[in-house]
Amino acid sequence: MVAADDLAEALEQRDELLMACREVLLRIGTRESSSLVAAIDTLLDLDDEASPGSQR
Repeated sequence: MVAADDLAEALEQRDELLMACREVLLRIGTRESSSLVAAIDTLLDLDDEASPGSQR
């Protein structure tokens, strides 16, 4: 079983990777890249809502 600290670290690293990808996609500026940015934004928003201490 993965310890809570290990899971939190893995999620943080995943979010950092998603944010880096998002920045690159924003520079591309195509319809497809915009769709991927929107998907990343949605995923990150969903993560925020599920986080402990979330206001939702």
